[in-house]
Amino acid sequence: MAMLKSLRAFAVLDGARGRPRADLDAAARAVAALSRFAAAHTDTIAEIDVNPLLLRAKGEGAVALDALLIPRGAPPTH
Repeated sequence: MAMLKSLRAFAVLDGARGRPRADLDAAARAVAALSRFAAAHTDTIAEIDVNPLLLRAKGEGAVALDALLIPRGAPPTH
């Protein structure tokens, strides 16, 4: 949660500008789960990119709309 609060756009996620508050708990769980996954697979995964992570309104969850996983030893992409 501290990482989310450090974002420049955190105020928008927290309900600024008349927007509903985003599901910050779901975002924190998603980031933590991805971190655990990456740590458990350091021997086989070189990179993981999730962009964007859609945060729904509070209590409605988060959804990764696109993700890229690059295996360790994969040829470079351009």
